[in-house]
Amino acid sequence: MAGYRPEIPPHVAEVVRHLPPEVKRGIRAALRHLCADPAAGTPLQSELEGFSKYRVQRFRIVYAVDRPRRILRIVAVGHRHVVYEALADLVRKGRT
Repeated sequence: MAGYRPEIPPHVAEVVRHLPPEVKRGIRAALRHLCADPAAGTPLQSELEGFSKYRVQRFRIVYAVDRPRRILRIVAVGHRHVVYEALADLVRKGRT
């Protein structure tokens, strides 16, 4: 069984590009792990239902799984204090 392919939009790639090197390495390792096992994350609730999160130090990767196409859609990467509210704003505006 082949793994999932990550789909990382340009705005998320830009966020990752500006992270400290040790966090960047952790994000890359986490993405490899999630592509092999998308169920490793924790499902989110309430208005973020349908997304999952995965911890990397103080940062979170928020993603959705497209099982039929075998795609791991990364929707946000950010510090745990701000990433959920920023994503909730995008969901409310219909931009995810």
